[in-house]
Amino acid sequence: MFLTILKKDLKRKKAMNIVLFVLITLASTLVASSSSLMYSTSTAINSFIEHSKVADFNITLANSPEYNHDIEVWAKSDKNISKSYSDLQIGLLSKEIRMPEGRKSIAGNIGLVLSKVPAEVNLVFGADDERFTLQKGEIALPMSIQNATGLKPGDKVAIELKGITKTFTVTVFFKDAFMGSDLLSLKRMMIAAEDFADIQKVLPGESLSRQWSFTAVPGTNSAMLSADFSKEDLPINFEIEKALVKTSFLTDQIISAMLFVISVFLIFIAFLTLRFTIISTLQDDYKEIGVMKAIGFKSSGIRGLYLAKYSGLAVAGGTAGFCISLPLTELMSRKISQYIIVPGGIAGMLVSIASAVVIVAVTLLFCSMCMRKINKASPIDAIRQGHTGERFNASRKIYLHKSKALPTAMFLALSDVLNRLKSYTALILTFILSTAIIIIPINLTNTIVTPKFIGYFGTTVADFYTKSEIIEKPVTEVQSELAQLTADFRDKGIPVSLSADYTINTKYISDDGLSNRRISGTKTEPSTDSPYLKGVAPKLKNEIAITSIMSKNFQKGLGENIEMEIDGIRNTFLITGIFQTITNEGYMVRLADDFTPLQVAAYQYAGNIKLPEDQKAAVIHEVKQQFSGLEIMSASDLLSVTTGGFMGQLKNINTLLTVVVCLITFFITSLFVRLLITKEVQGIALMKSLGFTNGEIRVWQVLRILILMLGSVILGVLLANHLGEVLIGLIFSMFGLTEINFNIVPLQVYGLYPLLILVVVVLAVYSSCGQIRKIQVWNMNQE
Repeated sequence: MFLTILKKDLKRKKAMNIVLFVLITLASTLVASSSSLMYSTSTAINSFIEHSKVADFNITLANSPEYNHDIEVWAKSDKNISKSYSDLQIGLLSKEIRMPEGRKSIAGNIGLVLSKVPAEVNLVFGADDERFTLQKGEIALPMSIQNATGLKPGDKVAIELKGITKTFTVTVFFKDAFMGSDLLSLKRMMIAAEDFADIQKVLPGESLSRQWSFTAVPGTNSAMLSADFSKEDLPINFEIEKALVKTSFLTDQIISAMLFVISVFLIFIAFLTLRFTIISTLQDDYKEIGVMKAIGFKSSGIRGLYLAKYSGLAVAGGTAGFCISLPLTELMSRKISQYIIVPGGIAGMLVSIASAVVIVAVTLLFCSMCMRKINKASPIDAIRQGHTGERFNASRKIYLHKSKALPTAMFLALSDVLNRLKSYTALILTFILSTAIIIIPINLTNTIVTPKFIGYFGTTVADFYTKSEIIEKPVTEVQSELAQLTADFRDKGIPVSLSADYTINTKYISDDGLSNRRISGTKTEPSTDSPYLKGVAPKLKNEIAITSIMSKNFQKGLGENIEMEIDGIRNTFLITGIFQTITNEGYMVRLADDFTPLQVAAYQYAGNIKLPEDQKAAVIHEVKQQFSGLEIMSASDLLSVTTGGFMGQLKNINTLLTVVVCLITFFITSLFVRLLITKEVQGIALMKSLGFTNGEIRVWQVLRILILMLGSVILGVLLANHLGEVLIGLIFSMFGLTEINFNIVPLQVYGLYPLLILVVVVLAVYSSCGQIRKIQVWNMNQE
């Protein structure tokens, strides 16, 4: 008997059951995919770092016998060091690498070092996760360079160093846990030991650097090694801890975490729809429920009858969602597996299965909770059909004769919404969440692609940038280059103001002298306006600005003193400003205008064009042609190089979410309208008897949904703009940003995407109003 009842219900409510199946399928798909991706990414990064034997602490400095001796002495005396390793490296500039025809050049903002294939620590692996060796004349490049340049195995690249040229054949593209992250701007290139020795012979000694790697004794944090080494007065070129290596892969985890959070929102929407559907079904079936109780059925038996249907839908939707999640997870993890060794096994699939099972179980539990109303039903409800005839809330009346300018359909829609607002709660929340789910990633994308975001990397916000020179150089030489470059621009009649961004090696000296830390310092000359969270830019020689992370962790605030070591000299500075950065885990200082360092570790020129915005693109194009050696990049080009594939992944997520949310909005709106029309058969029949046409009734249906949608979209946009900043801020706090302000594009946020939702809703309402034609005047007497 139960099976017969279920068959009839499934046939009678096809649209409702299809929508519920689609919602459960979509929710299961995204949860299974995002949870599997999040698990695989986090475990893969950890296992990849361990499998690659990434050292706990790594530094690079000039290959000097004196420096090498000092480090050996320090490593032997430090009780936290288990073992030390060292390898020679040769620094390269992108202009010293000649690419084959048809391939893109390597961005000038990426630092390059030439080294031999490591054998003990900081290992690298081929495309198939294998260890490899190189023969004479062969070169191995990181995957990130392959993606950026389009190089293929077998291509020839030439390296020109100090008057010598060597040509290599690209044979391997490798995965590098140590320097392979997109957020790290230093990359390794591998050649055979014979080729390295040949180049080493003809290069002057100062062209070589030595990388030292240290493994800590068990139980020792890598930060402790950094703190220990900061007490030594040695001029290092590069420093990175194992913890920072792991942090550099956070962008991949952010994508999966975003998907998971959004999946939770979609589950909430699905449950709202499920609750509305179940309550509507129970209200329609009150007569049948009362009859079943009158003939002896228990509440648990009746509840089991309804649960049987929803159990079938939940299991079918969960199974379909799991099956769809498999290729989706494979597609989304393809980029990760290009440069990370993803462990084999079925762990990821088990996580997907567990997620789908949890969705099914939670769905059934939620359904059971929504059916508690069955316990209150009694045989008398078979007569009343669930209605007592009593109303305790005042009606929110509006009068047609007092609103003569208001069309009748609009009057009916407003009256219906005002008096039955509570019954539309599920649809209102669905519209609000759907809008927020679309707008938050859009706002994040617009924030990242804006030129202002480059300021979070410690770089001056400008119209264009030259390549970054990562090289130790006297600041006087950089100033001379800037003056010459300014003169060249002036001679060519290009209206540009130039500035130089310096990176300086500095060291924070703690009050107790035990927690010193090497920190990157920046200075822009001539100074430009930079945003500060608190205070103002440092001007005098004894002033400095620090980041909010430093202020919090070092317990230093505005007006307090901080001791820093610059160019080997310790000075006490007054903190005048607090800013934030996304690099170096949020640690950075900004030097004053009047402070001139002796040496820079890296530098870059930035240019601002003194013309209206619509003319700047043409000037940048002209500058690229006339100053090709500078490898000019626009702000968006520099952001793309700095963030790697993160921006592309984010745009793909935006597209996926927009499609999914539009589908959900369409199905939910369609379901809602169909249920409303089913309940209002007698009312619609009465309207037809009074002379209303099918078209007028359809307009009434559309208008009341649009009224709800417009109000909900406004709330959804406000929620996305304000709550979204808080949620995204929590994510970026892991990178060092303590505050983030969305760059809101009004045309998209207030125009394009609300209009898209409007079109989807109108299509859903119109496509669901077909049953209005089937309602006839005699349906007024339907019981």
